[in-house]
Amino acid sequence: MEKVGRKRWLSPEKKQAAARRTGMAAWAVIRGILLAGICFVVLFPLFSKISRSFMPVEDLYNLTVRYIPAHFTIENYQLMWVWMDMPKTLFVTLGISLLVAFCQTASATWVGYGFARFKFRGRNVLFVALIVGMVIPPDLMLMPLYLIFQGVHLIDTPWPFVLMGLTCTGLKNGLYVFLLRQYFLGMPKELEEAAYVDGAGPLKAFVTIMLPGAVPMMVTVFLFSCVWQWLDSLYSSVFFQEIQTMTSALTSMGHVNDMSGMGVSDPAAITLIKYAGIVMLILPMVVLYLFCQRYFVESIERSGLVG
Repeated sequence: MEKVGRKRWLSPEKKQAAARRTGMAAWAVIRGILLAGICFVVLFPLFSKISRSFMPVEDLYNLTVRYIPAHFTIENYQLMWVWMDMPKTLFVTLGISLLVAFCQTASATWVGYGFARFKFRGRNVLFVALIVGMVIPPDLMLMPLYLIFQGVHLIDTPWPFVLMGLTCTGLKNGLYVFLLRQYFLGMPKELEEAAYVDGAGPLKAFVTIMLPGAVPMMVTVFLFSCVWQWLDSLYSSVFFQEIQTMTSALTSMGHVNDMSGMGVSDPAAITLIKYAGIVMLILPMVVLYLFCQRYFVESIERSGLVG
């Protein structure tokens, strides 16, 4: 009777606290289920391709084999290695990706700082144009860009990517400018004002004060630019007609006769080899992210994009 009486005469504060704890526990369970579902949807196709890249053709036709290969093999990777002409293709793709990432990061940092700190006529119009340019499909700009670079004989050279990166017209360049602008807006103006009091000009204040503080976001932009250029197949297939990148080598393998000279004619076997190529394509970017994830998380937290 005493226990029943105590439960019946709980104070309103204790009831609210109990209800709050129950709600937080229920939300934690729902959030865990949602995150698990999202992770499954995102990661399952990748895990499926990784497991099948180690399968021979007989495992693919075996109904008892689902995700773990019954006859583990690396032959698919060996054939893709020869098809992609590695390590030459890897060196070319990596060099172009790093060069473009450096150019886009440098230009986006300078332009983003200008949008964040300087007031000039037409600034809002230019920023709106930048935002609009982010939603324009790159396919619409592909033909005019190709005609321009073909007219000055820059096709099959890295110069189209370098020039677009330096002029903030490259792939996803508008997003990089937006991210850096948000980051510079979050940095205190007192740092620049102190530099001006010490006799520094705008350029010196930018180089000595603002640029070191923006290193986390610059690393994030560099990472984004490198990944998107690494995975680019649209611009690379148009501006590079003789130069082969990893994406162009992978996308060009679409017919049965493509690998007949290597003794492969089964479409299923070509599919498994292509899965191996996909794993080889994304593996360097995963390694790059593992080295840069600390800067990535720090920059997103300080950019004002999260609440």
